[in-house]
Amino acid sequence: MTTAFRVYNVLFLGVHNTARSILAEALLNRLGAGRFEARSAGFDPAPAISPYALALLEKINYKTDRLATKSMVAVMGANDPGYDFIIRLSPDRRANSIGRAPQFVGTPIVVDWHLPDPLDALGSSGAIAAAYSDLFNHLAARLDAFANLPASVLEGGDIQARLEHMGGESLRFAA
Repeated sequence: MTTAFRVYNVLFLGVHNTARSILAEALLNRLGAGRFEARSAGFDPAPAISPYALALLEKINYKTDRLATKSMVAVMGANDPGYDFIIRLSPDRRANSIGRAPQFVGTPIVVDWHLPDPLDALGSSGAIAAAYSDLFNHLAARLDAFANLPASVLEGGDIQARLEHMGGESLRFAA
């Protein structure tokens, strides 16, 4: 007898969809391959993905040709697979205004993992690359833990609080 395997749809939201949300999408698709289907979008998407984010993904041999910045419209309506989780990575008020918005199919669990935007990092290219690397490592740790949660936890009543707590540690870039 074969047991049905559930795939969880996750949407990562940011403002520009050029770094945090793109890295999170790529990481969860790799770490949770076959179990999670991750997408990302931005409220005010940039024309292109950050070259620093692309360099990090290429370093781990992630095929970046399928990644692109997207607006909210591109992941809603007919393109909404019925998200189980929406993770907001930006403290920006536009990114936090959706709550459990009716424009998404069903009632996804909305979680805040507010992380600093590496686009704001200043200094040499090495310092900027280090900010991206710090963000990447922080996301990788969180998403590895998320991807390895048992189904009983993912479908449990306290999953939102667990995920909020998982995102509670702050990440600060060196000045």
